[in-house]
Amino acid sequence: MSDAEVVNNLLTLITAGHETTAVALTWTLWLLAKDQSAQQRVYDEVTALAGDAPIAAAHVDGLTYCRQVINEAMRLFPPAPGIGRLPSAPMTLGGERLGTRTRIHIPVFALHRNVRLWENPTAFDPDRFTAEQVKKRSRYAYLPFGGGPRICIGASFATTETAVILATMVRAFHFRALAGHKPRPVARVTLRPAGGMPLLVTARKGAAANIATFRETRKAS
Repeated sequence: MSDAEVVNNLLTLITAGHETTAVALTWTLWLLAKDQSAQQRVYDEVTALAGDAPIAAAHVDGLTYCRQVINEAMRLFPPAPGIGRLPSAPMTLGGERLGTRTRIHIPVFALHRNVRLWENPTAFDPDRFTAEQVKKRSRYAYLPFGGGPRICIGASFATTETAVILATMVRAFHFRALAGHKPRPVARVTLRPAGGMPLLVTARKGAAANIATFRETRKAS
């Protein structure tokens, strides 16, 4: 590859492989901070599954509710709020003639809040993503990673990574929302909260070992 191609690939890896995960976890923690019952369900799931031990590969499949929470957070606040595409061949879509140079924008943020696709779409409800509920929906109603042959190559890894990180953090810390603070989402390639995300974070009782595990996880990453 040329130097320019190397740089472009590195920028893509940083943006698509690091920032998106960080942004997804940021919105997830805020939503859990507002919904204490959901946060408790995450805590109960991970402690029942792993106790005080580090989250291992054998635990990943059991983090069912953790993944539901992350999926619902990415529905409300998709890290990539829009997707651009160019047709590979001329076509007619919705009565409009599109050429191979016609740029198409898919507004993922709006799609995920469409009342024709989602019941009470602005509410945070991780149970939308039980296996039974997912089967009832069109595959293309939910596009945090895109879809089709151009779907994000790191989708499976990102889903596993965020579930493990979320489980580790919620087991070690308790998160509460800051009274009166309502974050404003801003689309700058990724969907970030303007000015950051202040939260009240306290260590859980008897969580010294879990906090140590969390710190070791941060060092490793």
